[in-house]
Amino acid sequence: MKNYFLIIPAVCAMLFGPGAPRATVASVIVDRVVAVVNDEIITLSDLQRENLKKSSTARDEHVLLEDLIDRKLQLAAAKRSGIDVTDPELAEALAEIMKRNSMERKQFDAELAKDGLTYDQYRSELREQITLSRVFNKYVRSGLSLDEAEMRAYYEHNQKVYALPEEIRVRQIFIKQPDHATASQAAAVRERARTAYERALKGEDFVGLVRELSESENAAAGGDLGFMRRDHALPEIEQATRSLKPGEIAGPLQFAAGYHIIRLEEVRTPVTPFDRVKDEIQSTLYQQKLDNTYRTWLQTLRGDSHIENRL
Repeated sequence: MKNYFLIIPAVCAMLFGPGAPRATVASVIVDRVVAVVNDEIITLSDLQRENLKKSSTARDEHVLLEDLIDRKLQLAAAKRSGIDVTDPELAEALAEIMKRNSMERKQFDAELAKDGLTYDQYRSELREQITLSRVFNKYVRSGLSLDEAEMRAYYEHNQKVYALPEEIRVRQIFIKQPDHATASQAAAVRERARTAYERALKGEDFVGLVRELSESENAAAGGDLGFMRRDHALPEIEQATRSLKPGEIAGPLQFAAGYHIIRLEEVRTPVTPFDRVKDEIQSTLYQQKLDNTYRTWLQTLRGDSHIENRL
């Protein structure tokens, strides 16, 4: 979107902030008209001065000229609407800038001089900036509205944007292996696990098998491990569930403490609740509306004006 132009603090930062561009001695050139906007002109020297103000790096002159044309159009709209900045308002704004920068008038003038500006030139530019801000508020910002229905519709249509990591819910039958088990004990545990797995595969009630066979602390609760982020599950469980559909069984999975037979209960991709992202959505939609309204307004101004680009 084209620059909305700087408000007072930003103007201040441009002049006194780190890395602010300093005026340089330019080569002598023959000035010429590069654009006509209704009954006003933009000269090549206007364009070059604007380039120096915007950045220490030269910008594309064609883009910069379009910005200047838009500025002329907006200032004309302000004039037609009677939007102005009074001398007392301007004096108050200048005083605020000097206060924020802890400067007296003499220091302020010295800083302006470093940028090749006089106090009166800066005063004129500041009046223009405030005028542009006011006309923008009148014709663009003031007419905007945003209700919760719009925000909820955006939320519903952009679920992927607010999706959280995938979660799985698993039940388990745990067959414990004694510490320091002998070979025969280990074989017996392995056989019990294999038998439990086969019974589950044959369709016996899994919860019933958990309560009958499992030696885990949550056996009485049906071995339900609850929802967990897939990437937070034990690697063996995470890998085994990759190939399962809900209701399918895997195992026996061997761990140091024993064997697990698992059933994948559910897979879900939770979404961040609307209330947690409401402010973010509001900001996004408002900015979109602001951009669109601004572009439409500029197009209307251009359509109602005589413009010649001679660059």
